[in-house]
Amino acid sequence: EGKLRPWLARHELASLSALWTRLHIEPGWESALEAALRERLNALAVGRIETVRAFAADPPPARLAFYTLPLAATEERHRALPRLVELLRLDGADGAALKALLVDWLEGVYTAPDLDAALAARERLGSGEVVMTPAGHAVSAHAVAFYAPDSEQAGLLARAQEIQNLDRQQRAQ
Repeated sequence: EGKLRPWLARHELASLSALWTRLHIEPGWESALEAALRERLNALAVGRIETVRAFAADPPPARLAFYTLPLAATEERHRALPRLVELLRLDGADGAALKALLVDWLEGVYTAPDLDAALAARERLGSGEVVMTPAGHAVSAHAVAFYAPDSEQAGLLARAQEIQNLDRQQRAQ
């Protein structure tokens, strides 16, 4: 955070919102989405992806991803396993375009309610596909990766959703 803010300000990007501020997922699946998206969770939207070429001479001092929203929805492959992207709730005028982006990023990422169910689904996975558990553990056809928070930003989605729920409860009272 300390190194990235000055870089963003120098490149006039400080006012851009991170992708995570626009995402809402079913409660309990926050860690799975964080584990699947990793640094893309903090990605910043740019009008044209080609504009990031300018950063080659002065790259960001920390991991940073950029994205541009697709003009049309991508074709979705239908699978027997529930998809992580189906748990997202995306609002706003560009919600469909944001969903198209996340369908691309989360292609081949499925869900299971627990590790046992994820392990049982392994034989149905193709190359590069993975089953995520709510805890963020990733199971592929030949491997299991256990999720552990790796930065101070871990749990960002869960905290943001908790704040939104508390705001709603307060307004209701």
